[in-house]
Amino acid sequence: MHAALAFIAGICAAIAALLLFATLQGVTYYEASPQLQITLAIILIALAALAAWMLYKGVKAKLFKVKTGKEALIGATGVAVTDLKPTGEIRVVGEFWQAITKDTWIKKDEPVEVVGMEGLFLVVKPHKEKA
Repeated sequence: MHAALAFIAGICAAIAALLLFATLQGVTYYEASPQLQITLAIILIALAALAAWMLYKGVKAKLFKVKTGKEALIGATGVAVTDLKPTGEIRVVGEFWQAITKDTWIKKDEPVEVVGMEGLFLVVKPHKEKA
């Protein structure tokens, strides 16, 4: 797909350049008016720019590392929905999860930070605000 977009952008740009150059030299294709040739060249330049932009976004998305699942949750902050003594429920990344805390109890509505995952339980600790 990326190669096709690059090809389309190149062809559109080349034809547009040819049309503009020919129009400036006074050459017309198929007895078309110079205004029509310039209009076609502008349209082709716009298409080339659109194809180049789509190519850029496609390559950028391809290189971007997707974070989902466990990788997206670890390090995220949330809030305790119930008391965690040591297990309970938290809300993190807009979802409710069962959580467990290792060293301390966490009260309801306190901020928590996800530090790991054990099965379907998130391992959390109290979230310390950075000053």
